[in-house]
Amino acid sequence: MKAARLALTLMAALLCLHVRAADVRVCPDSSVLHIPGSRAGIARFAAKLQACKNSPSGCVTIWHIGGSHVQAGWFSSRMRHNFDSLGHYPCGGRGFIFPYPLAHTNYDKSFTCSSTGEWTGSLSSNPNRKMPVSPAFGINGIAAYTADSTASFGIRIPGLFSRIHITGSASGPDVCPRISANGVSVACRPDSLFSGFVADLPFETDTVLIEPCLKEGQYFTVTGILPEETASGVRYVSTGVNGARTNTWTTRCPEFEREAAVVHPDLAILALGINDSACPPEKFDPERFKQNYRKLISVIHSVSPDCTLLFITNNDSWRWSRRHMVHNENGKAVRKAMFELAEEYDAAVWDLFSLMGGNGSAQDWRDAGLMKKDRLHFTREGYELLGDLLYSALMRECETR
Repeated sequence: MKAARLALTLMAALLCLHVRAADVRVCPDSSVLHIPGSRAGIARFAAKLQACKNSPSGCVTIWHIGGSHVQAGWFSSRMRHNFDSLGHYPCGGRGFIFPYPLAHTNYDKSFTCSSTGEWTGSLSSNPNRKMPVSPAFGINGIAAYTADSTASFGIRIPGLFSRIHITGSASGPDVCPRISANGVSVACRPDSLFSGFVADLPFETDTVLIEPCLKEGQYFTVTGILPEETASGVRYVSTGVNGARTNTWTTRCPEFEREAAVVHPDLAILALGINDSACPPEKFDPERFKQNYRKLISVIHSVSPDCTLLFITNNDSWRWSRRHMVHNENGKAVRKAMFELAEEYDAAVWDLFSLMGGNGSAQDWRDAGLMKKDRLHFTREGYELLGDLLYSALMRECETR
């Protein structure tokens, strides 16, 4: 308890230095979880977190799902760092990852990825019609395709594993990828757990090279990578795809539920809404928004019935309208809808919209260097600040009561 309070005190001092502009007044004391309904959900997660802290072999899984704020990675990486260093919870792995450079898109570089050959990427939020096949998207909501015999990719993560799953598909059963590490190469086999392949190495490693080994006329599509790491500590899984909406996973990702069952989250941080609301106020339908969330929550609870839910309200933002940016006036409506959902599901809300300063505050955050020029996305410094503030709110709820 004292250690947690000390960590929060130290972080408060750091945050005071972190925010540079006088117009942006953010303090960890104002970062709290709102619980409009029963406290049973957050109490259940707090008990699991405490049990994990008290047991070296304990494990808690947090799943952060969202759009570009999550794909960028800085937010979730900061949360992972805070659990591992500030709260004295050992890092329990990161679960599903994706080799983003294959899809020619951004990621946070908290793990490294290299590639050879030609690859074509596609997002579930905006499928690439030039891709020769329609990928069966999964929990990552993204895919990369190749028909190049020279294609390969390497992954290095900050953790050790000896088994690795490669989710995706191939042109036929004659495609057999190989996994290489430390001079040893092993053939993959069909995965009985997911659609895709799995391989076992005779030792633990943090780096592998994956070669589809394609011949003429064959193809290979990857939708995710799951290294099996030590199941202890706080496992913080983050799955975000640029442009994602509340219905992206439930309508466009056929492998989503099967892969979510393996994640089996204890806490789901739901950070979708910014793309749903990127429209004129008269076109935003709060009831449809809530119904889309209910479908997503139904899948989460079907694979993890006692999972606690935590909603993150939209940040104040601007949106594109006819090739220029205008202020997004739907922040308050999204906030209201999320509080109503939280009451319905005994969930918590982290009110980012109000924490920023409410309507129009994105301009101040941009002037402070915490948001990019588009006043929609944050800078790395801004995302890391969000990670500190959310961690502060969660720990206050779970450790100081």
